[in-house]
Amino acid sequence: MKKICITLIALFLACAQQIEAQEAHQLDELVIIDGKKKHKKMFGTGVKIPCAVASLTPDKRGYEVGSTIKTKHPFEVEEINFDITSNSIGDVTLGIEIYNISNNFSRTLQEPLLIKVPVGKKQEISVQPEKRTIIEAGEYFVAIKFIDCVENKEKEHSENSGKKNEREALLFPLYLKKSYIRYSSNDSIERCKINMGLKIRGIEYK
Repeated sequence: MKKICITLIALFLACAQQIEAQEAHQLDELVIIDGKKKHKKMFGTGVKIPCAVASLTPDKRGYEVGSTIKTKHPFEVEEINFDITSNSIGDVTLGIEIYNISNNFSRTLQEPLLIKVPVGKKQEISVQPEKRTIIEAGEYFVAIKFIDCVENKEKEHSENSGKKNEREALLFPLYLKKSYIRYSSNDSIERCKINMGLKIRGIEYK
């Protein structure tokens, strides 16, 4: 009988500890979600370089460029904006990635946020995460990734490299401020002195 009582007491204590741990985790989440908050825009721009553009041609799949941002508090990403000077390639698919620089460039998003860019001149691009995205305090590289484009345009560009068709490209304005770049999915992320002028809107929790 004593053994049964001891076993029941041990089970009760184990359950109580598990409940306390769950409640503590829930309280931690509530501190982030229900604490003091304010709507905020973060600019990863710097000084715009007049008449300068970054050019992505159809053969540059996997190429990543973007901007860096810093936050001192947890930040919920609601919208990411950037400009395109022109797109003469055709339908282009871009992706947004968020890398935690403070944590060895670990990925914050499970999957990149996909964007379809049609042919056209100056365009303001806006993308909202489908799932709630909260980043912790730290420094981040918000990257635009060239994922895909119209197949025949890529073939045409390869066959006519150095000819007039080389003008078919996706062009971005350039800003003078440190950021990072990756030339392909197999390369490492490197520092660079220019960025793409991304703007991130969201909620800062204190």
